[in-house]
Amino acid sequence: MSSEERMEDANAYAEHKQPQEQSFGMKALEEWTTMTFMIPQGTGILSVCLFQLQWQFEGLQLIATIAWILSIVIYIIFLFIYMAKIYMVPGVVRRQLTKDITEVCCLSSPVITFGVIIDMVALVCAKAWGPSWGMAAYVLSWINVVISVVATVGIPYVYFRLCPPGIDHTPPVVLLPAIVSLTASSVCGIVCFYGGLQPRTQVPMIIVGYILMGLGLADAAALIFVYVSRLLAGGFPTKAQLWANFTIVGPLGQASNAIQILGKAASSPETMAFALYNKGTFITENAGRVLGVTCTLSGLMLWSYSAWWLLFSLVMTVHLGFFADGGIRHYQFSAWSVVYPWVRDEVITSMS
Repeated sequence: MSSEERMEDANAYAEHKQPQEQSFGMKALEEWTTMTFMIPQGTGILSVCLFQLQWQFEGLQLIATIAWILSIVIYIIFLFIYMAKIYMVPGVVRRQLTKDITEVCCLSSPVITFGVIIDMVALVCAKAWGPSWGMAAYVLSWINVVISVVATVGIPYVYFRLCPPGIDHTPPVVLLPAIVSLTASSVCGIVCFYGGLQPRTQVPMIIVGYILMGLGLADAAALIFVYVSRLLAGGFPTKAQLWANFTIVGPLGQASNAIQILGKAASSPETMAFALYNKGTFITENAGRVLGVTCTLSGLMLWSYSAWWLLFSLVMTVHLGFFADGGIRHYQFSAWSVVYPWVRDEVITSMS
């Protein structure tokens, strides 16, 4: 074989060994992030807010229903895309979930979105088509309770074990798993209050709602303390993490909403859950009245703390994001983290 033939064979072999250029679709799939689930999460909570506002005008609830349907469509599409990513590029998914704490924590968003969708099933379908849809929301709520407990415990364990950030680099998104159980608590209250259920089905869900709220609120309090320690050490977030600072508003606002709606479900004359169940010393009519007042007061105090964090996050975003170091120049998915806590605070204000 001549030297020229050997050279041609070597070139052909080298071209064969070169990695093939990826298609645009595969590149997009690899870059797909769990942060995208904040879009249906924000759209879903917006629909709940519009539907529950006291200041209604003609057509507002129709707009809320359209936003709810839109959030379901986006949610299903994004779930299929992420499942396709898991199937087609499992190595990329494994690397992201073991190295990136934000990617891990944002796995909470699909669970939160599922809970918000259940909210609207109780608010819209049970009101329009009767208590059978309230029972459907009730069943979905129990499924959501199980998924939420797994997510609240499992997701923190994953990032504690595989990608611990250290106190100096703890991002606000670590609070998302706490929001999962607090959202599930709120779902329990909404389904019991608006679902047209009987007291024998309402009371167990109300009790579980309080348990979930304690689970999420304790988790959130511990992680907020860690984040405040980071700020006290001068560890302010980078521009890429700036929008995520609003995440801290989420668990406090959601806890305020959850405790108020659970109190209403237990004591309201519309449901009379505790009064009609009437067993023991805690689940009675008088205890329900005290619980309702206590929950309203506790909800207002939690809301005031969430309002403080909202104002603090606004000041930080305006100062660091728009005036320091040239400001924010590019759109980031983390900006969607503003929607959920902000809208949830509007719901609480309306309820109060």
